[in-house]
Amino acid sequence: MRGTKVFRSAAGETTRWLRQRPLLVPRPGKTWYLSAVALAVLATGAGTQIAVAQITALPADAAFRIHDTMLTEQQLTDRVRALEALYGVRRPDDPAAVDRFNRDSAKAVAVSEILDSAAEEEGVVIPEKAAQDELEKLLTQTYPAGRGDFIARLGQVGLSEPEVLAEIRRQLTNATLFDQVTRDIPPVTDADVQQAYDTRRDEMAEPEKRHVRNIVVASEVEARNAVDRLKAGEDFGAVARSVSLDGSTKDKGGDLGTAVRQQLDPGYGDEAFRAAANSVFGPVETQHGWNVGQILEVTPAVPLSLEQVRDPLRQKLEGERRLGRWNGWLGEKIRAAEVEYAPRYRPADPDAPPGDVPR
Repeated sequence: MRGTKVFRSAAGETTRWLRQRPLLVPRPGKTWYLSAVALAVLATGAGTQIAVAQITALPADAAFRIHDTMLTEQQLTDRVRALEALYGVRRPDDPAAVDRFNRDSAKAVAVSEILDSAAEEEGVVIPEKAAQDELEKLLTQTYPAGRGDFIARLGQVGLSEPEVLAEIRRQLTNATLFDQVTRDIPPVTDADVQQAYDTRRDEMAEPEKRHVRNIVVASEVEARNAVDRLKAGEDFGAVARSVSLDGSTKDKGGDLGTAVRQQLDPGYGDEAFRAAANSVFGPVETQHGWNVGQILEVTPAVPLSLEQVRDPLRQKLEGERRLGRWNGWLGEKIRAAEVEYAPRYRPADPDAPPGDVPR
């Protein structure tokens, strides 16, 4: 089920690998997800820095500069391609979405460069075997057809396996840094858990679940054709078997199984959880294509007792404390880096701290 086109994969979005780590338990009914790319946060600073940037303008082919280190557009593209090969991220077609994708990608890679320098300062070294083991795990999860499928994907995007290993090693380094920076946070007490439960009682529920079927095709026109066929009375499963590109669900009539909102691609999930039971929704564009969905069954949310949520709530509170410590530490690193972006790559909020944990 997690291999389906609308489920968020191990690094769905450009850098889910960079942004998500199973430390925070999503609050039922809330979306704990990451916008397009990862780790966010850059600092281009205020007036003085802007004046200096005008004097020392970036070269025409530059994406950004950190002190005396410059990353070109081609180098940025190569880094993003590695993430595409690892996680199957598809660049959007909509011009506005492309602009946001480029800015988010530059921000993620700039923060990654900052973390590389921090890791060197802290003496963090990832053994080659650890990176190899992580690659094998990723191949098992993301490329069920085997290594040949992975190698073919690398050829399509013009990457080599060593380049992918370098990206994996970088993410493992980030995770190690996170653990080092956050290892001495104060423990979460029983009183902390009780207070959090009382404060967030309306969120303490088994989230609503929906049994979903899905068809994924390559274009909006094909998706609308599928909708027309369904409105004309054709069986959803039959249409899915005839046109869907999702090999993991096509033979099952597009059946995704039961999912909570947080398991789905954000845009697709919004539509799926607005739709009525037994209805068809879409087309909805995701990273992997155009989707038409059907809701087979709705299971309402169920309130949970303190005993039922005590352990996951404790983990969530611990995660929030660790994330707060990490944000403060990384924010200082970013401000000190004085990142200069080419205007077309400058993120919308370069000074914002990262919202999620590096994996």
